[in-house]
Amino acid sequence: MDEKLIQEINEKTPILDLVSEFVSLSKRGKNYMGLCPFHQEKTPSFSVSPEKNIAKCMSCGEGGSPINFYRKIKNISFEQACQELAIRAGIEVKATNVRKEPFEKEFKLMDEAANFYQFNLKHSEKGHEVLDYLNKREVSEKLTDHFRLGYAPPFGNTLYQLLKDKGYDTSDMIKLGVVKQSDDGSYYDLFSDRLIFPITDPRGNVVGFSGRSLNPKEAAKYINSPESVIFKKGSLLYHLFEASSVIRKSKQVILYEGFFDVISSFGAGIENGVASMGTALTKEHAKLIKNVTSSVIIAYDGDRAGLKASEQAISILEKEGLKIEVLTIPEKMDPDDFIKAYGAEKYENLFAEFLKDPYQFRYAYYKMGKDLQNANDIKTFKLNVIKMIDYADASIRQIYLKKLSEDLGIPIEDITSKKMDIPTRILPKPDKKSMIDRHTRAEYYLIFAMLRDKKHAKTIQKQLKRTDFADHVAASIRSKIIDYYEEHEVLLLDDLMDTLPLDERSFLEDIILNDWFWKMKIEMQDIEILDYAKLVKEASLKRRLQYLNEKIKLSGDHPKDKDLKERDLVLKELKHKPREV
Repeated sequence: MDEKLIQEINEKTPILDLVSEFVSLSKRGKNYMGLCPFHQEKTPSFSVSPEKNIAKCMSCGEGGSPINFYRKIKNISFEQACQELAIRAGIEVKATNVRKEPFEKEFKLMDEAANFYQFNLKHSEKGHEVLDYLNKREVSEKLTDHFRLGYAPPFGNTLYQLLKDKGYDTSDMIKLGVVKQSDDGSYYDLFSDRLIFPITDPRGNVVGFSGRSLNPKEAAKYINSPESVIFKKGSLLYHLFEASSVIRKSKQVILYEGFFDVISSFGAGIENGVASMGTALTKEHAKLIKNVTSSVIIAYDGDRAGLKASEQAISILEKEGLKIEVLTIPEKMDPDDFIKAYGAEKYENLFAEFLKDPYQFRYAYYKMGKDLQNANDIKTFKLNVIKMIDYADASIRQIYLKKLSEDLGIPIEDITSKKMDIPTRILPKPDKKSMIDRHTRAEYYLIFAMLRDKKHAKTIQKQLKRTDFADHVAASIRSKIIDYYEEHEVLLLDDLMDTLPLDERSFLEDIILNDWFWKMKIEMQDIEILDYAKLVKEASLKRRLQYLNEKIKLSGDHPKDKDLKERDLVLKELKHKPREV
């Protein structure tokens, strides 16, 4: 979109009128003030200047021109904000100025289907029965409208006929999963006699549906739209678009398991809830959350399955660097049931009384149901806790080692072995059975250092190329550790192992993780890492020198100049020998 058009849209959109739609303002001299819509505050700091036609929060800095304010408050793209404000201002936007939406016809079809389901919920006899069901679940008409709930009638191809009459291609209906074709060639609606939950993408487009059966004898309680070009369940969060402005304002999102948890929570006044649609949380889900906030509360069901899902979600969210808290709901209830049983006020009070940080939650979860007089339970509990604090801050490690010591009734020093008082720069004599040379062992120790610390990994990356490693499996693992740190601050060993092929996984398990150097958790100083890197580099240069000498020898009286020059360079580098370690 060209700059002149953007300027015209901003000039013809009075910022005062625009902001007044979203913020209650009072006049202060030439300007107007109100509570910032982008963060929580008690004292108004959001200033609107009709003279300059801009709005800005003096506290958090959000706001700007009419277009910028509108796109942020509506959580839409810059282009979409321009188009909507242009229509309001009576400005014609030529097609050449607008980037075409690649899935525009798909979005229109899905929106048409959502409208059809909404109409049937409110204007059909069976739909009224579903409304009665919703009323019994304390889902008001206001909530029904906000979440665009609908009903799919039990008549085989009603939606298909409607979409066909409106000119939509049957192939698109099938591609998007709202219609299916039977063996006899006829077409029928995927959803039949089900309560419909429309699913939107982060821009607010309807991209799929989930249908809940109200028949207790139905085998599948929920069925979802199949994967399509616009619907990928592992990359979508229910209600994220609708809640995004509240999430940004509160700087926190509440992560639920189910649709009704989100709806009941919203009805109770907690409007920053989203759900992962009954599927396990994914890395893509975590990235979506990170786009709108840095803080998340996991509010999964209070039963054993919900607690397990919470424990799994923590590690995924931690990898994205999010601040995490877990709401442990009493009596093994889910949020929807708790709100219905005890009311909105008591549910809100849970967030003050039953929030735990990830360490508190996992420690209690690992201890749950364990008989600490049983050797197997003791071993499992201890291993889980040790793994939990492996990369934790020293103070956190100390707290949980102390708790573990008290729970098991044994001294801290008996829980985890003390580091041996051995100079870390002395390479141990290799096992006579394996007789690994010092250069190969140096490669292994560099892998140890990289697994433990991102800073060490970056140092080694600068010092050595992948080809400097003699062991091709170690070289491949080195590269994968570097790739892992591109997206994470801390390396989780199990997470890395899941990405490795069998030979690399076996290499780590059989050689690296069984080495006493790793088992004793011996730390390495920066100077030692440089020493090991020099040893590896020296071995690499010697291998190269041997290759060049053989190549020159085979060429007889006519060696190539480039080979001679490279040999001289290698010999020169080898004169700078590493310090003995």
